[in-house]
Amino acid sequence: MQEESSQEKRISLLNELHRKALAQEYQIDDQLTEAIGAGDMKSVHALTEWLLDQSFLKQLPRRSTERTLTAAKNRLIVCNTYSRLAAKTGGLMPLFQYLIFEQYQNVIQNAPNIQYLNRHVLSKMFIDYGTAVDQFSVTTYSEAMKEIVTYITENLTNDLSLTRVASLFGMHPVHLARKFKQETGDTFINYVNAQRIYLAKYYFNQDMRKLSQVANLSGFNSHSYFTKVFKKITNETPTDYIKQIPEK
Repeated sequence: MQEESSQEKRISLLNELHRKALAQEYQIDDQLTEAIGAGDMKSVHALTEWLLDQSFLKQLPRRSTERTLTAAKNRLIVCNTYSRLAAKTGGLMPLFQYLIFEQYQNVIQNAPNIQYLNRHVLSKMFIDYGTAVDQFSVTTYSEAMKEIVTYITENLTNDLSLTRVASLFGMHPVHLARKFKQETGDTFINYVNAQRIYLAKYYFNQDMRKLSQVANLSGFNSHSYFTKVFKKITNETPTDYIKQIPEK
């Protein structure tokens, strides 16, 4: 009888582990990881909405307010980490992995309550990773194009005119422009500007508020041109973007 009881206990414990391994929260994590890695924005948006509808961060063990907030922050730190790894698997270049990761680590750590985390992290973080993969993944690029876009990313604040980059890679500017649009789906200048705006948004989130300074640090020589490009890419002015950045 004692041996049977011991066997039943082992089976019961193993079944409980299987149940926990298949818990819905882990399935959602897996689905988000796959969606981010694929740049599948339809799925990323749907999963983010589901988490918000389910009050994801409130489904934590009942504790004191401070301990519950800590638990929520820890949960989102884990989410930030696996989202970065998913983006890496999806071919996102290291710079953009870092910019997004650091931005959300700072916001998470400084959050005063769960409502703040929902508004400034949970509703945006997965979408930002997925969007970056969708825009800047190099997975499908030829080896030559990977070298070119890597050079662009590593030299965002230098002269990145089409003529100069084409010369560096031994190509005719017209051929590079055509090849670039064919592989990336975007024009050369739009691609460069999109990366520079990502860098600018990172600086804004690091409490840099002087537009001329951020424009210069992001590779733009003209304040007015920076504002024009920022508005074109984000559908809002730099000033409007800054107003939405959560206070620390």
